[in-house]
Amino acid sequence: MKRRSRAVVAMAATAFACIVTVQSALADATDPATVTRVTGTSPLPAGCGLAEGDGYVLNPNTEVQPMVARDPKRPGRLVAVYQQDRWNRYGGNGTGVAVSDDNGATWHRSANRPAFSRCTGGTAANGGDYDVTTDHWVTTTPSGTAVAASFSLSRTGETTAILVSRSGDGGEHWDAPVTLQRDDDPQYFNDRPAVTADPYHPGTVYAVWDRVDTQASGDWTQPVYLAKSTDDGRTWTTKKVYDFPANSGAIGTELVPMADGTLLIGMHHETNTTAATQVIRSTDGGATWSAPTLNAAAPFAVGTKIPDPDNSGDPVRNATLPLLAAQPNSKVVNAVWQSQDADGTFHAAYARSADAGRTWSTPVRVDKTPTGSAAVPAIAVSPGGTVAITYYDFRNNTSAATLPTDFWAVTCAAKDCTKPGAWRERHIEGPFDARKVPPTSSGRMLGDYTGLVSTGSGFVAVYGVATGDAANPVDLHSATFYN
Repeated sequence: MKRRSRAVVAMAATAFACIVTVQSALADATDPATVTRVTGTSPLPAGCGLAEGDGYVLNPNTEVQPMVARDPKRPGRLVAVYQQDRWNRYGGNGTGVAVSDDNGATWHRSANRPAFSRCTGGTAANGGDYDVTTDHWVTTTPSGTAVAASFSLSRTGETTAILVSRSGDGGEHWDAPVTLQRDDDPQYFNDRPAVTADPYHPGTVYAVWDRVDTQASGDWTQPVYLAKSTDDGRTWTTKKVYDFPANSGAIGTELVPMADGTLLIGMHHETNTTAATQVIRSTDGGATWSAPTLNAAAPFAVGTKIPDPDNSGDPVRNATLPLLAAQPNSKVVNAVWQSQDADGTFHAAYARSADAGRTWSTPVRVDKTPTGSAAVPAIAVSPGGTVAITYYDFRNNTSAATLPTDFWAVTCAAKDCTKPGAWRERHIEGPFDARKVPPTSSGRMLGDYTGLVSTGSGFVAVYGVATGDAANPVDLHSATFYN
């Protein structure tokens, strides 16, 4: 894990595109998914960021790595945040925000965007004076306030920070960012925030992330940090809440509140030689945390590339990390993560807890990919307990010259989703050529995560696709589907 983070360190505004709704080609033609374009060309001013050079290449009009939240106060309101204009190494020039008022049928740009970098209005005065921004996350509180998080940094990685921005009107207008943690010493490297509103305690919002600490001796740790707000995201307190022995730590933390007051954090844990998907729990509001209650061995380190089906030497980036989804007003929580088989292929692993994270079912593979890998799983659960998981795969790949890639969903409405046969698959969109996705230093970036949320009666996914247009390489689409 340290190797992943530190290796990374070493290394014209146009009108918003019209909304296009299409029916995807489907495995199950009786239950089509409605697919909508969320983004078009970039709204960022040309030349707003640093110049290319020294191995840095900008990919204009590229949107990646979306996260989406549903507004509990405004029926139909969804807010999606994402990287805008991705660089080849890490981060994008700015943050994009798209808002839907009809559960994803149509989308529009927010009136302004969080000032997480200079390209979206960040300055030294407002706290957003950073070269690039990445790893965006969004949540919506019971009051309808949207809170977005960012990992903002200098392009060299010498300065790293975790920021949040608040929107009192559910995603349309965004306040100046608040800094939860900033380090100008390259010994420290803040990474991968997630932000979560507590639906059972109005006004309470949590943010979690990991922070690499590399000693002069070469030893390292990567502890978990937590920031808490009790005033709907206006003010925050930050502290380290979970530490590790030397040469071990966590990445990809996500906090989920349970109805009984338990807090869970899911994460990918690594040492110099091992890796695991883990969940820790707190029953005292985050003051203390348990040893891992889910501890599923993962034979790969973050950054292990997804095998190229064509063996062309042009792999897909793999930094997908565990995600949790708690069924509202219950003790049931679901977990998904990217597992790896003995043949080197990757898949979607699933486990379930019925006692607020105390114990977990034996992990099972739930993707239906017949050959090759399933990549970038995401998870959501409906109030009634139906679970949805989305992922990309390459089952339609036929040529070394291209990499046909499809987006899929599996759903489970059964009481026992711990049986692979309980999951129903449907095709969402594709194929598109993933070799048209701009490359990064660690492979073609489909994304480290995608957005997925329950709307009550169905699910909305927000994800990236290659367009085939070199001037506008990657757009975000959303898909509405049902069990």
